[in-house]
Amino acid sequence: MAEFDVDSLFRSLDTDRANVVWKWKLLEELKQAGLRSGDPRVDQALTWTLANTGTPFEPGQPEWLDLDHFRTVVREPVIRRALQDQLAVPASEFAELSRGVERIYADLLDDRSGEVAQYIPTLRDADPDRFGIAICTADGQVFQVGDAEAGFSVQSTSKPFTYAMALEQSGPEEVHRWVGQEQSGGTFNDPRLSLDAAGKPQNPMINAGAIATLALVEPGQDVSERFAKVERIWTRMMGEAPGFDHRTFLAERDTGHGNRGLASLMAAQEMLNVDPADRDAPQKAAEIYFAVCSLEVDARRLAAAGATLAGGGVAPYSGERVFSPETAGRVLSVMGHSGMYNDSGAFADQVGLPSKSGVSGNVMMVVPQKRMAVVVFSPRLDEVGNSVRGVETCRRLVNDFGLHPYKRLGADRETARLALGGVAPARNAGPAGHHNAAASTAPSVVKAEGLQL
Repeated sequence: MAEFDVDSLFRSLDTDRANVVWKWKLLEELKQAGLRSGDPRVDQALTWTLANTGTPFEPGQPEWLDLDHFRTVVREPVIRRALQDQLAVPASEFAELSRGVERIYADLLDDRSGEVAQYIPTLRDADPDRFGIAICTADGQVFQVGDAEAGFSVQSTSKPFTYAMALEQSGPEEVHRWVGQEQSGGTFNDPRLSLDAAGKPQNPMINAGAIATLALVEPGQDVSERFAKVERIWTRMMGEAPGFDHRTFLAERDTGHGNRGLASLMAAQEMLNVDPADRDAPQKAAEIYFAVCSLEVDARRLAAAGATLAGGGVAPYSGERVFSPETAGRVLSVMGHSGMYNDSGAFADQVGLPSKSGVSGNVMMVVPQKRMAVVVFSPRLDEVGNSVRGVETCRRLVNDFGLHPYKRLGADRETARLALGGVAPARNAGPAGHHNAAASTAPSVVKAEGLQL
């Protein structure tokens, strides 16, 4: 940033004309840009500056930055870009999106349709009325409402990230030797449709496919080391370590006979990357899958993981590349057609964005063209296992803000053409060169719908 720009920014924030910028004023500006209180990048920049520049603050008095301190703070790139309104979503549009999320949350708060998952006690006993929404952009802009920090087991929403890990380690050619890329045509755990005739899982978003892709993550290590690798990648994506729901893991392990059976079927046809001499290998493959499904996250942290995909594989808070752009693109592609259990086709029609759900009641939707992710947590599920409020939140967001990637094709071009003085095509034209009166009254400018994020 040029020196002139720093001085201008400083003066614009020095509303008291005291040649200082109050810390609370700077934090308020960053909040308006979408950077939450407690953002680790902001905290680190301010803490270091105020601790290492000898600023004489009295206890209980407001903290301030003079011009030299301010110059130090704005060396942090995200602060500099936030103050210049250069983050993934401009501040005014982020505020509009946040208000829209609040409206949707309020509208759906009284929706009690659906039932919690019944197959293990921790899901069956979950509070059915929990409801939280969080959004996170590739720059770490965050908005959340409701129970966005209530913990839940990630369940099947772990599958896109497991697939990404396998792609990073083994490459797409090797991964797809073990798992396909097509819709299964059935439920996520259907033993008849999960595997093809050769014993190969149909895609990475069903249980068999997730077991197969996990078998490609650090296959030469023991189970504990492999699980530690998965935990580290989740920590890199979210900027915080995931928890672990021990009760859910034990319940999954005790009741997961179908998943153990799928692992054994794949191993029997040499379609599971395990040691053929280890007779317990299929069971170990299933158990690490149960463990990964039992990672505990919340809507805010899961949105950061989704934003890693939206940002082409770069984690929002650290700026670290976790996955390659090619890996992120492949993951989003499969999410787009197989991420929402046996309702994936209808969801793709209504929403049109790559998404993944888990039976704990979470839905993660990625908006690649806007470089952001949305996560909803609400445990009541519909008949195919998707969160009722989660699906409706995604549908409303897409419709309210024009985010469907296919339903407005050509709309911006037509708007621009008419704004430049073009003539709208007549609906009912007579002979060549003759148009009826109704057609000639078309407006010269058509208002573009949808939030221009």
